[in-house]
Amino acid sequence: MTVSRDLGLMMVRIAVDEREKPSGVPDELRSKGVSVEYRVLEVADYVVGEYAVERKSARDFVSSLFSGRLFDQAYRIGESYRDKILVVEGSLDDELKRSRNPRSLWGALISAVLDFDMHCFFTHDANETAEFLITLGKGGRYKGRHGQPPLVVRKPRSQDVKRLQESIVGSVPGVGPRTAEQLLSHFGSLRRTFNASVTEMAVGAGIGKAKALRVRALLDASYKPSKGVHSQTQLRAEV
Repeated sequence: MTVSRDLGLMMVRIAVDEREKPSGVPDELRSKGVSVEYRVLEVADYVVGEYAVERKSARDFVSSLFSGRLFDQAYRIGESYRDKILVVEGSLDDELKRSRNPRSLWGALISAVLDFDMHCFFTHDANETAEFLITLGKGGRYKGRHGQPPLVVRKPRSQDVKRLQESIVGSVPGVGPRTAEQLLSHFGSLRRTFNASVTEMAVGAGIGKAKALRVRALLDASYKPSKGVHSQTQLRAEV
Protein backbone atom coordinates (compact mmCIF):
# COMPACT_ATOMS: atom_id res chain seq x y z
CA MET A 1 0.00 0.00 0.00
CA THR A 2 2.81 2.43 0.88
CA VAL A 3 4.67 1.74 -2.37
CA SER A 4 1.49 2.27 -4.40
CA ARG A 5 0.82 5.58 -2.68
CA ASP A 6 4.38 6.79 -3.26
CA LEU A 7 4.21 5.87 -6.92
CA GLY A 8 0.96 7.77 -7.21
CA LEU A 9 2.50 10.88 -5.72
CA MET A 10 5.46 10.63 -8.08
CA MET A 11 3.00 10.96 -10.96
CA VAL A 12 1.72 14.30 -9.62
CA ARG A 13 3.51 17.29 -11.13
CA ILE A 14 2.81 20.77 -9.79
CA ALA A 15 4.21 23.97 -11.24
CA VAL A 16 4.82 26.51 -8.48
CA ASP A 17 5.45 30.22 -8.80
CA GLU A 18 8.83 31.22 -7.34
CA ARG A 19 7.13 33.79 -5.09
CA GLU A 20 5.23 31.02 -3.29
CA LYS A 21 8.36 29.61 -1.61
CA PRO A 22 7.88 31.57 1.67
CA SER A 23 4.28 30.29 2.02
CA GLY A 24 5.50 26.86 3.15
CA VAL A 25 3.19 25.04 0.74
CA PRO A 26 5.97 23.96 -1.69
CA ASP A 27 7.93 22.48 1.22
CA GLU A 28 4.84 20.57 2.33
CA LEU A 29 4.39 19.25 -1.21
CA ARG A 30 8.00 18.09 -1.42
CA SER A 31 7.81 16.43 2.00
CA LYS A 32 4.86 14.40 0.72
CA GLY A 33 6.79 13.22 -2.34
CA VAL A 34 5.28 15.50 -4.97
CA SER A 35 7.33 16.67 -7.97
CA VAL A 36 7.53 20.46 -7.62
CA GLU A 37 8.64 22.54 -10.60
CA TYR A 38 9.49 26.14 -9.75
CA ARG A 39 8.65 28.68 -12.43
CA VAL A 40 7.95 32.37 -12.80
CA LEU A 41 4.23 32.17 -13.51
CA GLU A 42 2.63 35.22 -15.09
CA VAL A 43 -0.69 34.41 -13.44
CA ALA A 44 -1.73 32.04 -10.63
CA ASP A 45 0.44 30.54 -7.90
CA TYR A 46 0.16 26.85 -8.83
CA VAL A 47 -0.64 24.95 -12.02
CA VAL A 48 -1.96 21.43 -11.49
CA GLY A 49 -2.77 19.78 -14.81
CA GLU A 50 -5.16 22.18 -16.51
CA TYR A 51 -6.11 23.88 -13.26
CA ALA A 52 -4.71 27.29 -12.35
CA VAL A 53 -4.73 27.80 -8.59
CA GLU A 54 -4.46 31.15 -6.83
CA ARG A 55 -3.62 30.86 -3.11
CA LYS A 56 -4.38 33.71 -0.75
CA SER A 57 -4.23 34.15 2.98
CA ALA A 58 -7.62 35.01 4.48
CA ARG A 59 -6.54 38.61 5.08
CA ASP A 60 -5.20 39.09 1.56
CA PHE A 61 -8.35 37.45 0.19
CA VAL A 62 -10.59 40.00 1.90
CA SER A 63 -8.34 42.88 0.87
CA SER A 64 -8.27 41.76 -2.77
CA LEU A 65 -12.06 41.40 -2.85
CA PHE A 66 -12.69 44.94 -1.66
CA SER A 67 -9.98 46.46 -3.85
CA GLY A 68 -11.14 44.58 -6.95
CA ARG A 69 -7.68 43.05 -7.40
CA LEU A 70 -9.09 39.53 -7.22
CA PHE A 71 -11.42 40.16 -10.17
CA ASP A 72 -8.53 41.45 -12.26
CA GLN A 73 -6.51 38.34 -11.38
CA ALA A 74 -9.48 36.11 -12.22
CA TYR A 75 -9.80 37.75 -15.63
CA ARG A 76 -6.08 37.38 -16.42
CA ILE A 77 -6.02 33.75 -15.27
CA GLY A 78 -9.08 33.05 -17.43
CA GLU A 79 -7.23 34.28 -20.51
CA SER A 80 -4.69 31.46 -20.18
CA TYR A 81 -6.35 28.60 -18.30
CA ARG A 82 -9.66 26.83 -18.61
CA ASP A 83 -10.29 26.28 -14.90
CA LYS A 84 -9.66 28.85 -12.16
CA ILE A 85 -9.43 27.79 -8.52
CA LEU A 86 -9.04 30.04 -5.50
CA VAL A 87 -7.71 28.58 -2.25
CA VAL A 88 -8.20 30.78 0.81
CA GLU A 89 -5.84 29.77 3.58
CA GLY A 90 -6.49 30.74 7.18
CA SER A 91 -9.47 31.84 9.28
CA LEU A 92 -12.12 33.68 7.32
CA ASP A 93 -14.16 33.99 10.53
CA ASP A 94 -11.56 36.35 12.00
CA GLU A 95 -11.67 38.55 8.91
CA LEU A 96 -15.47 38.63 8.94
CA LYS A 97 -15.41 39.83 12.53
CA ARG A 98 -13.04 42.64 11.57
CA SER A 99 -15.16 43.66 8.59
CA ARG A 100 -17.50 46.62 9.03
CA ASN A 101 -19.82 45.23 6.36
CA PRO A 102 -19.71 41.40 6.12
CA ARG A 103 -22.54 41.46 3.59
CA SER A 104 -20.34 43.33 1.12
CA LEU A 105 -17.71 40.62 1.54
CA TRP A 106 -20.21 37.90 0.73
CA GLY A 107 -21.45 39.90 -2.25
CA ALA A 108 -17.93 40.20 -3.63
CA LEU A 109 -17.35 36.47 -3.08
CA ILE A 110 -20.59 35.64 -4.89
CA SER A 111 -19.45 37.81 -7.80
CA ALA A 112 -16.10 36.01 -7.92
CA VAL A 113 -17.87 32.64 -8.13
CA LEU A 114 -20.80 33.46 -10.41
CA ASP A 115 -19.44 36.27 -12.58
CA PHE A 116 -15.82 35.12 -12.92
CA ASP A 117 -16.21 31.34 -12.66
CA MET A 118 -13.75 30.98 -9.78
CA HIS A 119 -14.05 27.77 -7.79
CA CYS A 120 -13.37 28.67 -4.16
CA PHE A 121 -11.97 26.33 -1.49
CA PHE A 122 -10.91 27.04 2.08
CA THR A 123 -8.02 25.50 4.03
CA HIS A 124 -6.63 26.06 7.52
CA ASP A 125 -2.90 26.04 6.83
CA ALA A 126 -0.10 25.21 4.39
CA ASN A 127 -0.40 21.48 5.09
CA GLU A 128 -4.09 21.42 4.15
CA THR A 129 -3.39 23.50 1.04
CA ALA A 130 -0.74 20.98 -0.01
CA GLU A 131 -3.16 18.08 0.58
CA PHE A 132 -5.77 19.86 -1.54
CA LEU A 133 -3.31 20.37 -4.41
CA ILE A 134 -2.23 16.73 -4.26
CA THR A 135 -5.83 15.53 -4.32
CA LEU A 136 -6.53 17.83 -7.24
CA GLY A 137 -3.56 16.45 -9.13
CA LYS A 138 -4.38 12.80 -8.47
CA GLY A 139 -8.08 12.71 -9.25
CA GLY A 140 -10.97 15.02 -10.00
CA ARG A 141 -11.89 15.36 -13.63
CA TYR A 142 -8.94 13.29 -14.78
CA LYS A 143 -10.25 10.02 -13.32
CA GLY A 144 -10.68 7.53 -16.12
CA ARG A 145 -8.73 9.50 -18.70
CA HIS A 146 -5.79 7.91 -20.49
CA GLY A 147 -2.40 9.39 -19.77
CA GLN A 148 -1.41 12.53 -17.90
CA PRO A 149 -3.22 15.80 -18.63
CA PRO A 150 -1.11 18.67 -20.03
CA LEU A 151 0.66 20.74 -17.39
CA VAL A 152 -0.42 24.02 -18.98
CA VAL A 153 -3.58 24.57 -20.97
CA ARG A 154 -4.12 27.79 -22.89
CA LYS A 155 -7.70 28.69 -23.63
CA PRO A 156 -8.82 32.33 -23.90
CA ARG A 157 -12.12 33.22 -22.29
CA SER A 158 -13.42 36.26 -24.18
CA GLN A 159 -16.64 36.22 -22.17
CA ASP A 160 -14.64 37.27 -19.10
CA VAL A 161 -13.86 40.63 -20.77
CA LYS A 162 -17.57 41.48 -20.84
CA ARG A 163 -17.99 40.42 -17.23
CA LEU A 164 -14.98 42.44 -16.10
CA GLN A 165 -16.24 45.54 -17.92
CA GLU A 166 -19.67 45.21 -16.34
CA SER A 167 -18.11 44.60 -12.93
CA ILE A 168 -15.97 47.75 -13.16
CA VAL A 169 -18.88 49.99 -14.18
CA GLY A 170 -21.24 48.23 -11.79
CA SER A 171 -18.89 48.89 -8.85
CA VAL A 172 -19.76 52.61 -9.00
CA PRO A 173 -22.19 53.45 -6.16
CA GLY A 174 -25.77 53.55 -7.45
CA VAL A 175 -24.95 51.66 -10.64
CA GLY A 176 -26.15 48.08 -10.69
CA PRO A 177 -25.63 45.33 -13.29
CA ARG A 178 -28.49 46.53 -15.52
CA THR A 179 -27.33 50.14 -15.55
CA ALA A 180 -23.75 49.03 -16.21
CA GLU A 181 -24.91 46.98 -19.20
CA GLN A 182 -27.01 49.93 -20.38
CA LEU A 183 -24.05 52.32 -20.26
CA LEU A 184 -21.63 49.92 -21.93
CA SER A 185 -24.13 49.01 -24.64
CA HIS A 186 -24.60 52.69 -25.48
CA PHE A 187 -20.98 53.88 -25.33
CA GLY A 188 -19.28 50.68 -26.47
CA SER A 189 -16.23 50.68 -24.17
CA LEU A 190 -15.06 51.53 -20.65
CA ARG A 191 -13.07 54.54 -21.84
CA ARG A 192 -16.00 56.11 -23.71
CA THR A 193 -18.32 55.34 -20.80
CA PHE A 194 -16.14 57.09 -18.24
CA ASN A 195 -15.35 59.98 -20.59
CA ALA A 196 -19.04 60.70 -21.21
CA SER A 197 -20.63 63.86 -19.84
CA VAL A 198 -23.56 63.92 -17.44
CA THR A 199 -25.90 64.80 -20.31
CA GLU A 200 -24.60 61.98 -22.49
CA MET A 201 -25.10 59.48 -19.68
CA ALA A 202 -28.46 60.84 -18.54
CA VAL A 203 -30.06 61.43 -21.92
CA GLY A 204 -27.98 59.45 -24.43
CA ALA A 205 -27.67 56.28 -22.37
CA GLY A 206 -30.96 56.95 -20.59
CA ILE A 207 -29.84 56.32 -17.02
CA GLY A 208 -31.27 59.58 -15.65
CA LYS A 209 -29.63 62.67 -14.25
CA ALA A 210 -29.30 61.46 -10.65
CA LYS A 211 -27.29 58.34 -11.54
CA ALA A 212 -25.24 60.24 -14.11
CA LEU A 213 -24.30 62.82 -11.49
CA ARG A 214 -23.23 60.11 -9.03
CA VAL A 215 -21.00 58.49 -11.65
CA ARG A 216 -19.35 61.80 -12.60
CA ALA A 217 -18.94 62.81 -8.94
CA LEU A 218 -16.96 59.64 -8.23
CA LEU A 219 -14.86 59.95 -11.40
CA ASP A 220 -14.02 63.59 -10.69
CA ALA A 221 -13.36 63.17 -6.94
CA SER A 222 -9.78 63.91 -5.88
CA TYR A 223 -7.79 60.94 -4.65
CA LYS A 224 -6.50 61.29 -1.09
CA PRO A 225 -3.58 58.93 -0.39
CA SER A 226 -3.06 57.36 3.00
CA LYS A 227 -0.79 59.16 5.44
CA GLY A 228 1.88 56.49 5.09
CA VAL A 229 2.11 56.88 1.30
CA HIS A 230 4.81 59.24 0.05
CA SER A 231 4.40 61.36 -3.04
CA GLN A 232 6.85 61.05 -5.91
CA THR A 233 8.35 64.41 -4.93
CA GLN A 234 8.92 63.21 -1.37
CA LEU A 235 10.45 59.97 -2.58
CA ARG A 236 12.89 61.79 -4.86
CA ALA A 237 13.82 64.14 -2.01
CA GLU A 238 14.47 61.20 0.30
CA VAL A 239 16.67 59.51 -2.30
